[in-house]
Amino acid sequence: MSSDDPRLSHASAAEREVPDSIERIKALRCLSAVAEHGSTTRAAEVVHLSQPAVTRSIRDLEHHVGEALFERGARGMAPTPLGARLATRSARMQALLAQGAAEALQLSTPPPRRAPLPQRFAASVAPAFLKALLAVAARSTESAAAEALGITQPAVHRSLQALQDACGASLYIKSARGTRLTDSGEALLRRVKLAVAELRAMEADIAAWRGQVRGRVVIGALPMSVHLVLPRAVAAVRERHPEIRVTVVDGTYESLTRQLRSADVDLVVGALRAEPPSEVEQEPLFQDELAVIARPDHPCLQGADLSLQSLLHWPWVVPLPNTPARAALERAFTAAGLAPPDDFVQATSSGFTRAIVSGTDYLAFASMGQARRDERAGILRVVPVPMSSTTRKIGIAMRSGGEPSPDLLALLESLRLQAGALGS
Repeated sequence: MSSDDPRLSHASAAEREVPDSIERIKALRCLSAVAEHGSTTRAAEVVHLSQPAVTRSIRDLEHHVGEALFERGARGMAPTPLGARLATRSARMQALLAQGAAEALQLSTPPPRRAPLPQRFAASVAPAFLKALLAVAARSTESAAAEALGITQPAVHRSLQALQDACGASLYIKSARGTRLTDSGEALLRRVKLAVAELRAMEADIAAWRGQVRGRVVIGALPMSVHLVLPRAVAAVRERHPEIRVTVVDGTYESLTRQLRSADVDLVVGALRAEPPSEVEQEPLFQDELAVIARPDHPCLQGADLSLQSLLHWPWVVPLPNTPARAALERAFTAAGLAPPDDFVQATSSGFTRAIVSGTDYLAFASMGQARRDERAGILRVVPVPMSSTTRKIGIAMRSGGEPSPDLLALLESLRLQAGALGS
């Protein structure tokens, strides 16, 4: 697969496309209300609309989806399986919007005297307000946001001001350098992104109902060991479902899990942590050991008595502090009664590490699986030195709560299959 394939790109995950279904937030509120209360009459009281308006919203939504979302009967309206799934996502979307408003109010300085109810914010916020927030957060200026949205800068400003009024908290600060979100604005933004992720998942649900697994999945890839399963998993899932677009981004565990919690990435693949951040759950896939690597003609390979102590004579590339790979390196040297290397360069990039090791006298730790492949290809050599305590758990980190979309589920299954094949 070529790197210029638009369906598979390595790019920043700072901005995700906003699904068209954001324009149907009002109808989706009606959907979840009817699903919960069983009739348009009772739902109308909850969403503060007329019964005919609720009925029209449901019919328009069914026309858009192309499927009946409710079964009508003498006792009321019961959601179809697809209707129930969309209603669940809609309810979660509204809960996230309310949670964002509540968190924004908690961080507001000074606290507003008469703050609107977060539930009222979730029930009334307009799509234009949310799109303005997302666009300004991604581009930092109202003029750039307006250009992206295809509207005027005053219209963006009015939407931001209306959003601020609806939330009851100060969300942004304007300066000569652009528009910066306050802490309250950042809190609301994170929950809005998660709410939009539910809308994105709805569209994937509808496509899956029609027999098409499609959508966009953004994967955060941690250095060392991801390459053992991720490339094959992506290739396999796209062979089965070519309409799935995949974006892979690199980064540290901290930066990628931060993006994960804000729905900028959908899952993180790599070495797991003993204590993941809040709202993140982990699934182990396999265990991987680390090996010392060197260029094929490295002087250390000429010695008859190889040991970790003898390797301290050479400079090293070491993983960043507070990472499983760095902890494994330190355990290996400690188990041998040695201090870790003190002549080193720190790096997170596997590409940089392999490049500097293949062209210099630097040594490094690498995944044993990848090191063996590089050795067979004649690129690098595994230094045959005894080590202990270098095992790490490699797996998946995902957002906790909610239900993965069909496209994400397909990729997760592919990752599990490829991990299982490692031991066969």
